Amino acid sequence: MKRAAFALCLALLVQASVVAQAAFDFETERQKLLELLADEHTDIGREFAKATIYSDARFHLGRAVVLVREFDKAMKAQGYEKKDGRWVLNAKDALPQKDGLSGDKLTAERERLGKKRDAAYKRLADKIRAAARRARDAQAAEDALALESFLNYYAPDDAEARKARGHVKIGEEWGPSFAKAARETGARHLQEAGEGEKVAEEDPQGKVIGARLWVRKGTHTVARAVESDERAARLHRVLEGIILLSRDTLKIEGPVFNGRQFTGTVVQRQEQYLAMVEKLSGKTGSDLELARKLAGSSQKDPWGFFCRESGWPSGDDMLGNTVAINVLYSCRGGGSEPWINTGFSYLMTGRLLGTTNTVRYTVKEEGQTAVGGGAEEPDLKKKSEGPQKLRALALFQAQTRTDASLRSLAVLDLNSLNMEHAAKAFSFFEFLFEKHPDKARQWLKLKPGQKVAEIANLEKALGLGVDELDNQWRRWVLTTY
Repeated sequence: MKRAAFALCLALLVQASVVAQAAFDFETERQKLLELLADEHTDIGREFAKATIYSDARFHLGRAVVLVREFDKAMKAQGYEKKDGRWVLNAKDALPQKDGLSGDKLTAERERLGKKRDAAYKRLADKIRAAARRARDAQAAEDALALESFLNYYAPDDAEARKARGHVKIGEEWGPSFAKAARETGARHLQEAGEGEKVAEEDPQGKVIGARLWVRKGTHTVARAVESDERAARLHRVLEGIILLSRDTLKIEGPVFNGRQFTGTVVQRQEQYLAMVEKLSGKTGSDLELARKLAGSSQKDPWGFFCRESGWPSGDDMLGNTVAINVLYSCRGGGSEPWINTGFSYLMTGRLLGTTNTVRYTVKEEGQTAVGGGAEEPDLKKKSEGPQKLRALALFQAQTRTDASLRSLAVLDLNSLNMEHAAKAFSFFEFLFEKHPDKARQWLKLKPGQKVAEIANLEKALGLGVDELDNQWRRWVLTTY
């Protein structure tokens, strides 16, 4: 009798748990939260617009219309009106491009409104926590984490929420514990990499560019720098470290680069860089014109890559990216699509150096691609903002479902790959090597496919449809980033 009663109680508890789980409507709660956030950002944007600080106003209003697509209140605040079902900008109501304040007045007013904004963020954080509590009360723990992901922006130092997500301090910032572990592994690879053997003979190409080239030579790479032998030694360690980490990540053995040595060169002055482009790159015509406009270029003899860095050691990231892409090429026996090269190489430099090249270049001319979508913009004047900035952008895209699908990434050429695409590519590779590492390696050892053919490779290796992979990625980002 007691056993029967116990079984009945257990069954009722299980049934109650299922009912509670079903009672939480994540989509409804998510939409309500997005609308609440968008409304508050619109009010903040209006306050800045009244104070004629239009740059800040545009940011908050822009964030509102991404949180909730074409959020009515925010669209009108930017000067749009609806005509025949379409939003049309009314020029007379558009926000001016230039702020109406400057100097001390701008600083004082921005500080005053900043306090109001911070108070609003605190209220929003309380609303986010309340929504997460409702999810936990309904035993929807994953939904709670997904909703709490918004606290990363509105209450970034909420230690309790961060720890609930499995976050730890990475330097001065919070980040996923797996990211810290990966960074520590990368640091070990960097330490294990050698500085190469110092080459006493003067490099003949130094005379061509009118500078002394300090040279370090190792098993896989030759590192050259105009600054000093110390710089060449550091560069050699980075290049060899990227090779070690990339090979370990892909689980490949044997020689890379078909037995050739990759030559990485760092110069400092523009005239030195231009001399290398014009005399040593082997480029002609439009390729030569393009190379002149960029900060880095390939060369044929010796085979490798050279770049100009304005501050030490910014060239490490650019050359590290290039080496990682070439290791991947060696693994696959051919070149990969731009989103794959970007995702893999950013993962490698992020883990080895703690940096990712967040300055994007177009193919036709050098330029910095603005970080759109209303996410917290990285300072693109810096050489690199690191993987945490890319995670923040990927998280915002997952929260608002504005990320480019894998199908759409697959057809992009290098010139079309902007910052949002780069963030998704980096994050997707991080997801793959955390959740499906063996299958990820299986995929990256298949013969490369072009455009959508690569998607077929991915689905074959992972045993999942690409739409399901997109969904898994978003859920993973929402619950771990």
